[in-house]
Amino acid sequence: MPDRCEHQAPKGEYNRVDYSEKMDNIVFQYDQHFYPIDGTLPDPQIDPIIPGARVPLDKVGIAPVDLPIWVYRRNGGEQELQAQASLYCSLDDPNAKGLNLSRLYLLMHDTIKDRLSVDGIKDTLKEMADKQGANRAYCKLRFKYPWVQKALRSRMPLTDVDIQRGEFQTLENGERISLRKLEGHIAYDVVLEGHYMHIPPWMDAMAPEGEKRLREYRFYLTVEYIYSSTCPCSFELAHNATEMRQAAANAHSQKSRMRTTVEFDPDNIVWIEDLVELHRQHIPTEVQVVVKRRDEQAFAELNGANLLFSEDAVRIMYAALDEWYDEGKIKDFSIVTDHQESLHPWSAIAIVHKHHDITPVTR
Repeated sequence: MPDRCEHQAPKGEYNRVDYSEKMDNIVFQYDQHFYPIDGTLPDPQIDPIIPGARVPLDKVGIAPVDLPIWVYRRNGGEQELQAQASLYCSLDDPNAKGLNLSRLYLLMHDTIKDRLSVDGIKDTLKEMADKQGANRAYCKLRFKYPWVQKALRSRMPLTDVDIQRGEFQTLENGERISLRKLEGHIAYDVVLEGHYMHIPPWMDAMAPEGEKRLREYRFYLTVEYIYSSTCPCSFELAHNATEMRQAAANAHSQKSRMRTTVEFDPDNIVWIEDLVELHRQHIPTEVQVVVKRRDEQAFAELNGANLLFSEDAVRIMYAALDEWYDEGKIKDFSIVTDHQESLHPWSAIAIVHKHHDITPVTR
């Protein structure tokens, strides 16, 4: 009878290395047709041996797990992306051996794969906590989010449609250029994270009216924004050397990374594009993808107009995010910036948060 069962091996045939000449009491061949009955398999969770202290554990889980996900885009569309997922639960029973980690993957596969990420995370958290008997559950998705970036100055070719619509600019030499700028693709490191905490009825009853069960779930969005920072002190010193001694001198600048995390209400989504644009507005020296000579010159001018210590960068973004907080768009925020110094063999780092330090550690 032909083998109709599915197999990992493409032809249903598994290679073997036979050591029976040395150990003739063992069969060195994988039995691809055998299927065990659950009751015949040992279970370490029954009458467990637990070495060490019998204490509850804050988090037990699996990471990273490759998983396809769907995310909302601000323009109303949806996009499939490849993510790395992390799943954790609290182990609250000190007499339990552990959690069934294999089932965490199966649950994640069923509730997150091919589903819109926020909805999938929420379902995963509750079901994971219930099935594992945990009071707390955590799910984190890390992925690259593709978007576009306009050039600083370079324009797209002028078309007849541009001319008909009057969408052009006339230069001092009489040349007409399009108002539409060249653009390129850029991707952002993003983390979407959900936390679930079981709230006992007695604790829920003590909450102020209007706040009951609102904190059962917490959702966080983290975006990494990469920009150039020019040292204000170095800029002044270089200017002084040129002014006083006509010395050629330039300020040191460096690639810098800002990781901004916001806590948001899953019923009031914060768009990834909105958070990126907030950075582009207030820290405009983002690294560039489309660069011709005029764009490189523009980038030099933009850096000169935005001299930044790491402390300056986080304070500027704090003020911008504080407006979102006052508007009720976000519940909390945290910022970490890392200026990867070209003058020193270390980074200049600044950290600030509104209520809690919720940004993942960068190092």
